[in-house]
Amino acid sequence: MSSIVIGLWANRYVGNLSDYLVAGRKLRLRLALATMTGTELGLVTVMYMAELGFMKQYASLYLAFLEAGAVLLIGITGFVVYRLRASSIMTIPEYYEKRYSSRVRIVGATVMVVSGVLNMGLFLKAGSQFVTAISGMQDETSLKLIMTGLLLLVLFYTVLGGMVSVVITDLIQFLILGTGMVIVTGVVFWSIGWEGFSAIVTTQNGYFNPFDSHNPSGKGPGIGWLEIIQMTVVIGSAAMLWPTSAARTLSCQSAEVAQKLYTLSSVSFLARRALPVFWGIGTFAFFASQPALFAEFEEAVKTNASITSLSAMPLFLAKVVPTGLLGLVTAGMIAAFMSTHDSYLLCWSGVITQDIVAPLAGPMSQRSRILLTRIAIFIIGAMLLTWGLWYEVSSDLWGYLAVTGTVYLSGAIPTVVGGLYWKRGSQAGALAAILGGLLGLSAMGPCVGYINEKFSLGVNGTHLTLITFAFSIILYIAVSLIFPDKAPQTETVETSTFS
Repeated sequence: MSSIVIGLWANRYVGNLSDYLVAGRKLRLRLALATMTGTELGLVTVMYMAELGFMKQYASLYLAFLEAGAVLLIGITGFVVYRLRASSIMTIPEYYEKRYSSRVRIVGATVMVVSGVLNMGLFLKAGSQFVTAISGMQDETSLKLIMTGLLLLVLFYTVLGGMVSVVITDLIQFLILGTGMVIVTGVVFWSIGWEGFSAIVTTQNGYFNPFDSHNPSGKGPGIGWLEIIQMTVVIGSAAMLWPTSAARTLSCQSAEVAQKLYTLSSVSFLARRALPVFWGIGTFAFFASQPALFAEFEEAVKTNASITSLSAMPLFLAKVVPTGLLGLVTAGMIAAFMSTHDSYLLCWSGVITQDIVAPLAGPMSQRSRILLTRIAIFIIGAMLLTWGLWYEVSSDLWGYLAVTGTVYLSGAIPTVVGGLYWKRGSQAGALAAILGGLLGLSAMGPCVGYINEKFSLGVNGTHLTLITFAFSIILYIAVSLIFPDKAPQTETVETSTFS
Protein backbone atom coordinates (compact mmCIF):
# COMPACT_ATOMS: atom_id res chain seq x y z
CA MET A 1 0.00 0.00 0.00
CA SER A 2 2.83 2.42 0.84
CA SER A 3 4.39 1.85 -2.59
CA ILE A 4 1.12 2.86 -4.25
CA VAL A 5 0.94 6.03 -2.16
CA ILE A 6 4.55 6.88 -3.01
CA GLY A 7 3.87 6.38 -6.70
CA LEU A 8 0.85 8.68 -6.62
CA TRP A 9 2.74 11.30 -4.60
CA ALA A 10 5.87 11.18 -6.77
CA ASN A 11 3.80 11.61 -9.93
CA ARG A 12 3.11 15.22 -8.83
CA TYR A 13 6.81 16.04 -9.16
CA VAL A 14 7.32 14.66 -12.66
CA GLY A 15 7.26 17.67 -14.96
CA ASN A 16 9.57 16.50 -17.75
CA LEU A 17 11.64 13.54 -18.90
CA SER A 18 14.65 14.64 -16.85
CA ASP A 19 12.52 14.42 -13.69
CA TYR A 20 11.18 11.03 -14.77
CA LEU A 21 14.47 9.34 -15.77
CA VAL A 22 17.16 11.00 -13.60
CA ALA A 23 15.15 12.73 -10.85
CA GLY A 24 16.01 16.14 -12.27
CA ARG A 25 19.72 15.45 -11.57
CA LYS A 26 19.21 16.56 -7.96
CA LEU A 27 20.35 13.54 -5.93
CA ARG A 28 22.60 14.42 -3.02
CA LEU A 29 25.32 12.07 -1.88
CA ARG A 30 23.55 10.27 0.99
CA LEU A 31 20.34 9.64 -0.96
CA ALA A 32 22.29 8.58 -4.05
CA LEU A 33 24.30 6.15 -1.89
CA ALA A 34 21.15 4.61 -0.42
CA THR A 35 19.40 4.19 -3.76
CA MET A 36 22.58 2.85 -5.42
CA THR A 37 22.87 0.21 -2.68
CA GLY A 38 19.15 -0.56 -2.78
CA THR A 39 19.24 -1.12 -6.53
CA GLU A 40 22.39 -3.20 -6.73
CA LEU A 41 21.60 -5.31 -3.65
CA GLY A 42 18.68 -7.16 -5.19
CA LEU A 43 17.23 -10.53 -4.33
CA VAL A 44 18.82 -12.00 -7.44
CA THR A 45 22.24 -10.86 -6.13
CA VAL A 46 21.57 -12.42 -2.74
CA MET A 47 20.51 -15.68 -4.38
CA TYR A 48 23.38 -16.15 -6.81
CA MET A 49 26.05 -15.03 -4.32
CA ALA A 50 24.65 -17.38 -1.67
CA GLU A 51 24.64 -20.14 -4.27
CA LEU A 52 28.31 -19.44 -5.01
CA GLY A 53 29.07 -19.51 -1.28
CA PHE A 54 27.32 -22.86 -1.00
CA MET A 55 29.06 -24.35 -4.04
CA LYS A 56 32.54 -22.79 -3.71
CA GLN A 57 32.68 -21.73 -0.06
CA TYR A 58 35.44 -19.26 0.88
CA ALA A 59 36.91 -19.16 -2.63
CA SER A 60 33.85 -17.30 -3.92
CA LEU A 61 34.63 -14.30 -1.69
CA TYR A 62 37.12 -13.09 -4.30
CA LEU A 63 34.20 -11.60 -6.26
CA ALA A 64 33.28 -9.31 -3.36
CA PHE A 65 36.81 -7.92 -2.98
CA LEU A 66 37.23 -7.68 -6.74
CA GLU A 67 34.11 -5.56 -7.19
CA ALA A 68 34.76 -3.38 -4.15
CA GLY A 69 38.30 -2.70 -5.38
CA ALA A 70 37.04 -1.78 -8.85
CA VAL A 71 34.40 0.61 -7.49
CA LEU A 72 36.90 2.22 -5.11
CA LEU A 73 39.44 2.70 -7.91
CA ILE A 74 36.80 4.37 -10.09
CA GLY A 75 35.82 6.62 -7.20
CA ILE A 76 39.41 7.66 -6.48
CA THR A 77 40.31 8.38 -10.11
CA GLY A 78 36.93 9.48 -11.47
CA PHE A 79 37.68 7.34 -14.53
CA VAL A 80 34.77 7.52 -17.02
CA VAL A 81 32.05 8.37 -14.46
CA TYR A 82 33.26 11.94 -13.88
CA ARG A 83 33.21 12.83 -17.55
CA LEU A 84 29.91 11.10 -18.19
CA ARG A 85 28.14 13.03 -15.43
CA ALA A 86 29.76 16.30 -16.51
CA SER A 87 28.37 15.79 -20.03
CA SER A 88 24.78 16.20 -18.67
CA ILE A 89 23.46 13.15 -20.51
CA MET A 90 20.53 11.05 -19.25
CA THR A 91 21.52 7.68 -20.77
CA ILE A 92 24.69 6.01 -22.09
CA PRO A 93 23.35 5.90 -25.69
CA GLU A 94 22.81 9.66 -25.52
CA TYR A 95 26.57 9.94 -25.15
CA TYR A 96 26.94 7.75 -28.25
CA GLU A 97 25.18 10.42 -30.30
CA LYS A 98 27.08 13.33 -28.74
CA ARG A 99 30.41 11.68 -29.49
CA TYR A 100 29.62 9.75 -32.66
CA SER A 101 26.23 9.90 -34.41
CA SER A 102 22.52 9.21 -34.13
CA ARG A 103 23.04 5.86 -35.86
CA VAL A 104 25.49 4.72 -33.17
CA ARG A 105 22.98 5.82 -30.54
CA ILE A 106 20.14 3.75 -32.01
CA VAL A 107 22.24 0.63 -32.62
CA GLY A 108 23.93 0.89 -29.22
CA ALA A 109 20.60 1.38 -27.44
CA THR A 110 19.09 -1.63 -29.21
CA VAL A 111 21.94 -3.91 -28.18
CA MET A 112 21.75 -2.51 -24.64
CA VAL A 113 18.04 -3.27 -24.33
CA VAL A 114 18.46 -6.79 -25.73
CA SER A 115 21.27 -7.46 -23.25
CA GLY A 116 19.41 -5.85 -20.34
CA VAL A 117 16.10 -7.63 -20.83
CA LEU A 118 17.92 -10.95 -21.29
CA ASN A 119 19.84 -10.20 -18.10
CA MET A 120 16.57 -9.74 -16.20
CA GLY A 121 15.21 -12.98 -17.57
CA LEU A 122 15.90 -15.04 -14.45
CA PHE A 123 15.15 -12.43 -11.78
CA LEU A 124 11.60 -13.64 -11.23
CA LYS A 125 12.75 -17.26 -11.25
CA ALA A 126 15.28 -16.53 -8.50
CA GLY A 127 12.62 -14.71 -6.48
CA SER A 128 10.14 -17.54 -6.82
CA GLN A 129 12.72 -20.11 -5.70
CA PHE A 130 13.46 -18.04 -2.61
CA VAL A 131 9.77 -17.75 -1.68
CA THR A 132 9.21 -21.48 -2.35
CA ALA A 133 12.14 -22.63 -0.24
CA ILE A 134 11.72 -20.28 2.71
CA SER A 135 7.93 -20.60 3.01
CA GLY A 136 7.50 -24.24 2.04
CA MET A 137 4.83 -23.23 -0.47
CA GLN A 138 4.05 -26.12 -2.78
CA ASP A 139 1.13 -24.69 -4.77
CA GLU A 140 2.83 -23.53 -7.99
CA THR A 141 -0.17 -21.54 -9.19
CA SER A 142 -0.41 -19.57 -5.93
CA LEU A 143 3.31 -18.86 -6.06
CA LYS A 144 3.06 -17.50 -9.58
CA LEU A 145 0.14 -15.31 -8.62
CA ILE A 146 2.07 -13.88 -5.65
CA MET A 147 5.12 -13.09 -7.78
CA THR A 148 2.88 -11.62 -10.47
CA GLY A 149 1.24 -9.38 -7.87
CA LEU A 150 4.62 -8.15 -6.64
CA LEU A 151 5.71 -7.36 -10.17
CA LEU A 152 2.47 -5.48 -10.86
CA LEU A 153 3.03 -3.41 -7.70
CA VAL A 154 6.52 -2.50 -8.90
CA LEU A 155 5.11 -1.61 -12.32
CA PHE A 156 2.47 0.63 -10.75
CA TYR A 157 4.68 2.92 -8.68
CA THR A 158 7.48 2.95 -11.28
CA VAL A 159 5.11 3.94 -14.08
CA LEU A 160 3.60 6.75 -12.02
CA GLY A 161 6.63 8.37 -10.42
CA GLY A 162 9.63 7.27 -12.48
CA MET A 163 13.02 7.87 -10.85
CA VAL A 164 11.44 10.00 -8.10
CA SER A 165 9.35 7.11 -6.77
CA VAL A 166 12.17 4.62 -7.42
CA VAL A 167 14.59 6.64 -5.27
CA ILE A 168 12.06 7.01 -2.41
CA THR A 169 11.02 3.35 -2.40
CA ASP A 170 14.66 2.26 -2.74
CA LEU A 171 15.46 4.24 0.41
CA ILE A 172 12.65 2.55 2.37
CA GLN A 173 13.50 -0.87 0.99
CA PHE A 174 17.19 -0.28 1.74
CA LEU A 175 16.36 0.26 5.42
CA ILE A 176 14.21 -2.88 5.58
CA LEU A 177 16.75 -4.94 3.68
CA GLY A 178 19.68 -3.67 5.75
CA THR A 179 17.92 -4.67 8.97
CA GLY A 180 17.11 -8.10 7.56
CA MET A 181 20.68 -8.71 6.40
CA VAL A 182 22.13 -7.84 9.80
CA ILE A 183 19.69 -10.25 11.47
CA VAL A 184 20.43 -13.07 9.03
CA THR A 185 24.20 -12.64 9.38
CA GLY A 186 23.94 -12.79 13.18
CA VAL A 187 21.70 -15.87 13.10
CA VAL A 188 23.97 -17.68 10.61
CA PHE A 189 27.05 -17.04 12.75
CA TRP A 190 25.23 -18.06 15.94
CA SER A 191 23.95 -21.27 14.30
CA ILE A 192 27.28 -22.41 12.84
CA GLY A 193 29.85 -20.88 15.21
CA TRP A 194 33.60 -20.46 14.80
CA GLU A 195 34.18 -24.21 14.92
CA GLY A 196 31.64 -24.84 12.18
CA PHE A 197 33.17 -22.27 9.85
CA SER A 198 36.73 -23.47 10.49
CA ALA A 199 35.69 -27.09 9.90
CA ILE A 200 34.79 -26.22 6.30
CA VAL A 201 38.44 -26.02 5.25
CA THR A 202 39.57 -28.95 7.40
CA THR A 203 37.28 -31.92 7.92
CA GLN A 204 34.71 -30.90 5.27
CA ASN A 205 37.17 -30.35 2.39
CA GLY A 206 35.87 -26.87 1.62
CA TYR A 207 37.13 -24.67 -1.23
CA PHE A 208 39.46 -21.87 -0.06
CA ASN A 209 41.92 -20.78 -2.77
CA PRO A 210 40.18 -19.28 -5.85
CA PHE A 211 43.43 -19.43 -7.86
CA ASP A 212 43.24 -23.23 -7.65
CA SER A 213 41.08 -24.49 -10.52
CA HIS A 214 40.14 -27.62 -8.56
CA ASN A 215 37.12 -27.47 -6.24
CA PRO A 216 37.88 -29.92 -3.40
CA SER A 217 34.30 -29.85 -2.10
CA GLY A 218 33.09 -31.46 -5.31
CA LYS A 219 30.24 -28.96 -5.66
CA GLY A 220 30.71 -27.96 -9.27
CA PRO A 221 33.78 -26.73 -11.15
CA GLY A 222 36.61 -24.68 -9.68
CA ILE A 223 37.61 -21.10 -10.41
CA GLY A 224 41.24 -20.61 -11.42
CA TRP A 225 43.19 -17.77 -13.02
CA LEU A 226 41.29 -17.63 -16.30
CA GLU A 227 37.89 -17.19 -14.64
CA ILE A 228 39.33 -14.57 -12.29
CA ILE A 229 40.55 -12.61 -15.32
CA GLN A 230 37.12 -12.98 -16.93
CA MET A 231 35.35 -11.67 -13.83
CA THR A 232 37.83 -8.81 -13.48
CA VAL A 233 36.92 -7.67 -16.98
CA VAL A 234 33.16 -8.17 -16.59
CA ILE A 235 32.83 -6.70 -13.09
CA GLY A 236 35.18 -3.80 -13.81
CA SER A 237 33.21 -2.92 -16.94
CA ALA A 238 29.87 -3.23 -15.16
CA ALA A 239 31.04 -1.02 -12.29
CA MET A 240 31.57 1.82 -14.76
CA LEU A 241 28.87 1.35 -17.37
CA TRP A 242 26.10 -0.99 -16.21
CA PRO A 243 23.03 1.15 -17.04
CA THR A 244 21.27 0.99 -13.66
CA SER A 245 24.43 2.10 -11.85
CA ALA A 246 25.06 4.74 -14.50
CA ALA A 247 21.53 6.05 -13.97
CA ARG A 248 22.43 6.85 -10.35
CA THR A 249 25.64 8.52 -11.51
CA LEU A 250 23.74 10.66 -14.01
CA SER A 251 21.11 11.56 -11.36
CA CYS A 252 23.67 13.10 -8.99
CA GLN A 253 23.88 16.85 -8.41
CA SER A 254 27.32 17.13 -9.97
CA ALA A 255 30.25 15.19 -11.33
CA GLU A 256 32.01 15.61 -7.99
CA VAL A 257 29.09 14.00 -6.14
CA ALA A 258 29.03 11.16 -8.68
CA GLN A 259 32.71 10.48 -8.05
CA LYS A 260 32.26 10.52 -4.26
CA LEU A 261 29.30 8.17 -4.69
CA TYR A 262 31.61 5.54 -6.14
CA THR A 263 34.22 5.98 -3.44
CA LEU A 264 31.68 5.43 -0.65
CA SER A 265 29.78 2.72 -2.54
CA SER A 266 32.82 0.47 -2.41
CA VAL A 267 31.85 -0.46 1.16
CA SER A 268 28.24 -1.30 0.33
CA PHE A 269 29.30 -3.17 -2.82
CA LEU A 270 31.64 -5.28 -0.68
CA ALA A 271 28.79 -6.05 1.72
CA ARG A 272 26.28 -6.84 -1.01
CA ARG A 273 28.42 -9.73 -2.21
CA ALA A 274 30.28 -10.80 0.93
CA LEU A 275 27.28 -11.18 3.27
CA PRO A 276 25.25 -13.49 0.98
CA VAL A 277 28.41 -15.53 0.36
CA PHE A 278 28.76 -15.83 4.13
CA TRP A 279 25.19 -17.18 4.28
CA GLY A 280 26.03 -19.67 1.54
CA ILE A 281 29.14 -20.79 3.40
CA GLY A 282 27.03 -21.27 6.52
CA THR A 283 24.57 -23.28 4.47
CA PHE A 284 27.34 -25.59 3.28
CA ALA A 285 28.61 -26.03 6.86
CA PHE A 286 25.08 -26.83 8.07
CA PHE A 287 24.43 -29.49 5.44
CA ALA A 288 27.95 -30.92 5.58
CA SER A 289 27.60 -31.46 9.34
CA GLN A 290 24.45 -33.54 8.66
CA PRO A 291 25.36 -36.02 5.89
CA ALA A 292 21.92 -37.64 5.82
CA LEU A 293 20.20 -34.28 5.31
CA PHE A 294 22.80 -33.30 2.70
CA ALA A 295 22.17 -36.51 0.77
CA GLU A 296 18.41 -35.89 0.94
CA PHE A 297 18.87 -32.38 -0.46
CA GLU A 298 21.10 -33.56 -3.30
CA GLU A 299 18.56 -36.25 -4.19
CA ALA A 300 15.81 -33.62 -4.25
CA VAL A 301 17.88 -31.49 -6.64
CA LYS A 302 18.13 -34.45 -9.00
CA THR A 303 14.47 -35.46 -8.85
CA ASN A 304 12.55 -32.22 -8.22
CA ALA A 305 12.75 -29.53 -10.92
CA SER A 306 11.63 -26.82 -8.48
CA ILE A 307 14.65 -27.41 -6.18
CA THR A 308 18.13 -26.39 -7.29
CA SER A 309 21.35 -25.29 -5.61
CA LEU A 310 19.71 -21.84 -5.39
CA SER A 311 17.25 -23.33 -2.91
CA ALA A 312 19.91 -24.35 -0.37
CA MET A 313 20.31 -20.97 1.35
CA PRO A 314 16.60 -20.21 1.90
CA LEU A 315 16.02 -23.81 3.06
CA PHE A 316 18.82 -23.32 5.60
CA LEU A 317 17.36 -20.00 6.80
CA ALA A 318 13.93 -21.57 7.18
CA LYS A 319 15.45 -24.09 9.60
CA VAL A 320 17.63 -21.79 11.73
CA VAL A 321 15.86 -18.40 11.79
CA PRO A 322 13.11 -18.12 14.46
CA THR A 323 9.60 -17.79 13.05
CA GLY A 324 9.05 -14.16 14.05
CA LEU A 325 12.38 -13.01 12.64
CA LEU A 326 11.86 -15.11 9.53
CA GLY A 327 8.98 -12.84 8.56
CA LEU A 328 11.22 -9.77 8.77
CA VAL A 329 13.93 -11.51 6.77
CA THR A 330 11.42 -12.46 4.10
CA ALA A 331 10.15 -8.87 3.98
CA GLY A 332 13.74 -7.69 3.49
CA MET A 333 14.27 -10.08 0.61
CA ILE A 334 10.99 -9.03 -1.01
CA ALA A 335 12.17 -5.42 -0.64
CA ALA A 336 15.38 -6.41 -2.44
CA PHE A 337 13.30 -8.00 -5.19
CA MET A 338 11.29 -4.81 -5.69
CA SER A 339 14.22 -2.37 -5.48
CA THR A 340 16.03 -4.12 -8.32
CA HIS A 341 13.05 -4.52 -10.61
CA ASP A 342 11.90 -0.90 -10.43
CA SER A 343 15.33 0.47 -11.41
CA TYR A 344 15.85 -2.04 -14.21
CA LEU A 345 12.39 -1.49 -15.66
CA LEU A 346 12.83 2.29 -15.64
CA CYS A 347 16.30 2.04 -17.14
CA TRP A 348 15.44 -0.15 -20.12
CA SER A 349 12.15 1.60 -20.88
CA GLY A 350 13.91 4.98 -20.76
CA VAL A 351 16.49 3.76 -23.26
CA ILE A 352 13.74 2.51 -25.59
CA THR A 353 12.00 5.90 -25.54
CA GLN A 354 14.95 8.26 -25.40
CA ASP A 355 17.45 6.42 -27.56
CA ILE A 356 15.53 4.27 -30.05
CA VAL A 357 12.02 5.60 -30.68
CA ALA A 358 12.69 9.35 -30.32
CA PRO A 359 15.65 9.47 -32.75
CA LEU A 360 13.68 7.43 -35.30
CA ALA A 361 10.33 9.20 -34.87
CA GLY A 362 11.62 12.76 -34.78
CA PRO A 363 10.55 15.57 -32.43
CA MET A 364 8.39 14.35 -29.53
CA SER A 365 6.86 16.33 -26.68
CA GLN A 366 7.89 15.68 -23.08
CA ARG A 367 4.42 14.34 -22.36
CA SER A 368 4.64 11.90 -25.27
CA ARG A 369 8.05 10.66 -24.16
CA ILE A 370 6.90 10.03 -20.60
CA LEU A 371 3.80 8.21 -21.87
CA LEU A 372 5.90 6.05 -24.19
CA THR A 373 8.30 5.24 -21.35
CA ARG A 374 5.39 4.14 -19.18
CA ILE A 375 4.04 1.91 -21.95
CA ALA A 376 7.51 0.39 -22.42
CA ILE A 377 7.69 -0.41 -18.68
CA PHE A 378 4.49 -2.46 -18.92
CA ILE A 379 5.64 -4.24 -22.09
CA ILE A 380 8.99 -5.23 -20.56
CA GLY A 381 7.20 -6.30 -17.38
CA ALA A 382 4.89 -8.55 -19.40
CA MET A 383 7.87 -10.08 -21.22
CA LEU A 384 9.64 -10.80 -17.95
CA LEU A 385 6.53 -12.33 -16.44
CA THR A 386 6.02 -14.63 -19.41
CA TRP A 387 9.61 -15.68 -19.86
CA GLY A 388 11.06 -15.62 -16.35
CA LEU A 389 8.22 -17.12 -14.32
CA TRP A 390 5.57 -18.87 -16.35
CA TYR A 391 8.05 -20.66 -18.60
CA GLU A 392 10.94 -22.80 -17.38
CA VAL A 393 14.41 -21.34 -17.94
CA SER A 394 17.33 -23.62 -17.15
CA SER A 395 20.78 -22.05 -16.68
CA ASP A 396 23.49 -21.35 -14.13
CA LEU A 397 22.40 -18.03 -12.60
CA TRP A 398 25.70 -16.17 -12.15
CA GLY A 399 27.07 -17.49 -15.44
CA TYR A 400 23.88 -16.44 -17.19
CA LEU A 401 24.09 -12.90 -15.79
CA ALA A 402 27.75 -12.53 -16.74
CA VAL A 403 27.17 -13.73 -20.29
CA THR A 404 24.11 -11.60 -20.99
CA GLY A 405 25.88 -8.57 -19.52
CA THR A 406 28.84 -9.19 -21.82
CA VAL A 407 26.66 -8.66 -24.89
CA TYR A 408 26.33 -4.97 -23.96
CA LEU A 409 29.48 -4.32 -21.91
CA SER A 410 32.02 -5.67 -24.40
CA GLY A 411 30.93 -3.11 -27.00
CA ALA A 412 30.22 -0.27 -24.57
CA ILE A 413 33.66 -0.29 -22.94
CA PRO A 414 35.72 0.54 -26.07
CA THR A 415 33.00 2.85 -27.40
CA VAL A 416 32.71 4.96 -24.24
CA VAL A 417 36.30 4.79 -22.99
CA GLY A 418 37.66 5.31 -26.51
CA GLY A 419 35.25 8.16 -27.10
CA LEU A 420 36.21 9.91 -23.87
CA TYR A 421 39.97 9.45 -24.04
CA TRP A 422 40.93 8.79 -27.70
CA LYS A 423 40.25 11.50 -30.29
CA ARG A 424 40.66 9.15 -33.26
CA GLY A 425 37.77 6.90 -32.28
CA SER A 426 35.27 6.98 -35.16
CA GLN A 427 31.60 6.29 -35.81
CA ALA A 428 32.47 3.20 -37.86
CA GLY A 429 34.68 1.89 -35.06
CA ALA A 430 31.93 2.41 -32.50
CA LEU A 431 29.35 0.57 -34.63
CA ALA A 432 31.76 -2.32 -35.18
CA ALA A 433 32.53 -2.63 -31.46
CA ILE A 434 28.89 -2.52 -30.40
CA LEU A 435 27.82 -5.13 -32.94
CA GLY A 436 30.89 -7.20 -32.07
CA GLY A 437 29.46 -7.56 -28.58
CA LEU A 438 26.73 -9.80 -30.01
CA LEU A 439 29.42 -12.47 -30.20
CA GLY A 440 28.88 -12.75 -26.44
CA LEU A 441 25.72 -14.74 -27.12
CA SER A 442 28.00 -17.60 -28.15
CA ALA A 443 28.98 -17.99 -24.47
CA MET A 444 25.46 -19.16 -23.59
CA GLY A 445 25.33 -22.82 -22.56
CA PRO A 446 23.53 -24.24 -25.64
CA CYS A 447 25.78 -22.25 -27.98
CA VAL A 448 28.95 -23.46 -26.24
CA GLY A 449 27.74 -27.04 -26.60
CA TYR A 450 27.00 -26.56 -30.31
CA ILE A 451 30.38 -24.94 -30.98
CA ASN A 452 32.29 -27.71 -29.25
CA GLU A 453 30.32 -30.40 -31.04
CA LYS A 454 30.44 -28.75 -34.48
CA PHE A 455 34.11 -27.78 -34.48
CA SER A 456 35.51 -30.33 -32.00
CA LEU A 457 36.76 -27.63 -29.67
CA GLY A 458 37.11 -27.55 -25.89
CA VAL A 459 36.03 -23.97 -25.23
CA ASN A 460 33.77 -22.79 -22.42
CA GLY A 461 31.87 -19.65 -21.51
CA THR A 462 34.95 -18.07 -19.91
CA HIS A 463 36.97 -18.39 -23.12
CA LEU A 464 34.19 -16.98 -25.28
CA THR A 465 33.49 -14.07 -22.92
CA LEU A 466 37.13 -12.95 -22.99
CA ILE A 467 37.27 -13.44 -26.77
CA THR A 468 34.19 -11.21 -27.13
CA PHE A 469 35.74 -8.35 -25.13
CA ALA A 470 39.04 -8.62 -27.04
CA PHE A 471 37.19 -8.83 -30.36
CA SER A 472 35.18 -5.66 -29.71
CA ILE A 473 38.23 -3.67 -28.56
CA ILE A 474 40.26 -4.75 -31.61
CA LEU A 475 37.34 -3.89 -33.91
CA TYR A 476 37.00 -0.43 -32.38
CA ILE A 477 40.68 0.42 -32.79
CA ALA A 478 41.17 -1.15 -36.22
CA VAL A 479 37.98 0.13 -37.86
CA SER A 480 38.48 3.62 -36.37
CA LEU A 481 41.93 3.77 -37.95
CA ILE A 482 40.78 2.38 -41.30
CA PHE A 483 37.55 4.41 -41.48
CA PRO A 484 38.14 7.70 -39.63
CA ASP A 485 35.42 10.30 -39.34
CA LYS A 486 35.49 13.02 -41.97
CA ALA A 487 35.63 15.78 -39.37
CA PRO A 488 37.56 15.36 -36.10
CA GLN A 489 35.33 14.77 -33.08
CA THR A 490 35.43 17.36 -30.30
CA GLU A 491 35.47 16.18 -26.71
CA THR A 492 32.14 16.71 -25.00
CA VAL A 493 33.74 17.33 -21.62
CA GLU A 494 36.97 19.20 -21.04
CA THR A 495 37.54 18.62 -17.34
CA SER A 496 38.16 15.42 -15.46
CA THR A 497 39.90 14.30 -12.32
CA PHE A 498 41.39 11.43 -14.36
CA SER A 499 44.20 12.38 -16.73
